Amino acid sequence: MKNRTLQEIFGHKKRSASTRTLGSSDLRKVILSEIKSVLLEDAAAKDVDPKRFPLPLSAVAGDKEKAAALTTSGADDVDKGKADDVIKVGGASFAVGDLKPSQSSMNIEKALSMALGMIRDDKAGGDLGAFISSDKHIMDGHHRWVATAMVDPTAQIGGYSVEFPAEQLIPVLNALTVGRFGVTSGKPATGGFDQFKEGPIRDQLETYLAQGAYQMEPDIVQSTIEKFTDETGEAAIDAAVDKFVTNLGAVKFDLPKGAPSREDMPVIDEPDVPTAVAALSAGEVDVNEPYGWEEGKGTKAESDLIKGDLVLERWRKLAGLLNS
Repeated sequence: MKNRTLQEIFGHKKRSASTRTLGSSDLRKVILSEIKSVLLEDAAAKDVDPKRFPLPLSAVAGDKEKAAALTTSGADDVDKGKADDVIKVGGASFAVGDLKPSQSSMNIEKALSMALGMIRDDKAGGDLGAFISSDKHIMDGHHRWVATAMVDPTAQIGGYSVEFPAEQLIPVLNALTVGRFGVTSGKPATGGFDQFKEGPIRDQLETYLAQGAYQMEPDIVQSTIEKFTDETGEAAIDAAVDKFVTNLGAVKFDLPKGAPSREDMPVIDEPDVPTAVAALSAGEVDVNEPYGWEEGKGTKAESDLIKGDLVLERWRKLAGLLNS
């Protein structure tokens, strides 16, 4: 029997010069690959429904019952999704200069105090204890991030790397914030990116040199910037400000598309992070169809469909009968 194209196999007679014939072995591999992708696949960010997972925390908080259902019904024994809701999460480390914020709310007072502490203790960087999206946006730990950038933008920052971009990760984490942890309001905003420029940095440093910083007397602040710059006296102040500003130039203050204000961002504090990691990794958050949580509401879920129909639809797409 001669080799046939997918179009011929599925009754589509039109052929083009670009159509490649497939042998039986090649065809088997393609079909098995497609069956596997239908029956067993990780969560797809592009398929997260913004109506079910709205971006702002305040929108999620309006229906706590729904948030609770969405963050528990993704498990396969509920929605029969065959791991379709699994979002891969793992510990990872990045140079701070490779990471970006997900919010603009940071203040120079706290950031500069942390930066001085890092210089004093020779410990720039550290573990954010927070989620980092696939497009390198941090979900929390912004003051540690920006303080590290001020001291050494090549220093390593740790956290939980999530294989979801920030635009979809934020609403998923907001659902967990409300549905799993019962938090319905975000943290207050405390300042913007405009603080991390020469003028505000100098003003805050001079305040600390006069009044002291957190657990640092004024003389310790002075000796710390002298250590940082290899300068002394007034020269150390100018050199420290210049160095802070230069180092900040190595990071991107780029927010995710449509990022809400701090008050509408997720609130998953350190004690709750392991629970959130487990929920994402186990596919418990119902981010993709079929939606197990709908069955209890009398809605016909996609899990009621015959899997053979889904496979056939994918085959037809391969055959060119439907647009991919």
